[in-house]
Amino acid sequence: MNRSTRWLATRPASETPRVRLFCLPHAGGGATAYRSWTAELPAFVQICPVLLPGRETRLSELFYTQIDPLVDAMDRELRPWLEIPYAIFGHSMGALLAFEWVRRLRRDGYPMPAWLFLSGRRAPDAPGDDRLLHQLPDHEFVAELTRLYDGIPLEFLENAALKEVFLPILRADIALVESYRFRDDEPLDCPITVFSGVNDVSVSWDELLEWKRHTSRRFTMQVLPGGHFFPQRPLLQTISATLAELCSQRG
Repeated sequence: MNRSTRWLATRPASETPRVRLFCLPHAGGGATAYRSWTAELPAFVQICPVLLPGRETRLSELFYTQIDPLVDAMDRELRPWLEIPYAIFGHSMGALLAFEWVRRLRRDGYPMPAWLFLSGRRAPDAPGDDRLLHQLPDHEFVAELTRLYDGIPLEFLENAALKEVFLPILRADIALVESYRFRDDEPLDCPITVFSGVNDVSVSWDELLEWKRHTSRRFTMQVLPGGHFFPQRPLLQTISATLAELCSQRG
């Protein structure tokens, strides 16, 4: 079976993988955010960064601004990769995509992920801000995202050519998040771990705890030093330990 897909920037594992970790990006992000994870996680974990249309090697493709069509397309491409145990990590917008993808898989009778790791995002049914940031003029849009997330690289803001490429990607992703409407359903039959930076002003403690009602299995939450884009080492240590424990249980 030919599983080649432009939706994954997968690197060969150093040994036969026992689990795949699909990694979904934050708004404006791409697969390169997960480039270093292969060296940081156990060799039996195959890192599978998901590359969305409109960025990096897919720059010429149209953006998605609605979550359902994006999850539909992503799901079609990634299902052939689910023949071994898998886990999913999503940060910010990626957490929302991960959650809706798992719900889609459940509706179609596919096995649930061994673990769902979610980061920097309030629960999908937690009340949000009604402001539509994606409709703001460029300078207000950038200022508000900088205040909330403090993660837009300076080189993108100071270089006119890069800014011209980057801002439409970011605006489309924010539109996708802001157009999302939660639909109530049964809790997921997979464990969930939620991560957040202690100084992340975009999400509150109560909004993070609301994720607990979306799993019928184990729920854990870890607050880490930093803001919305907190240091990755403690995050990767937790993911490594969790996946190692899962694989040891499976024998």
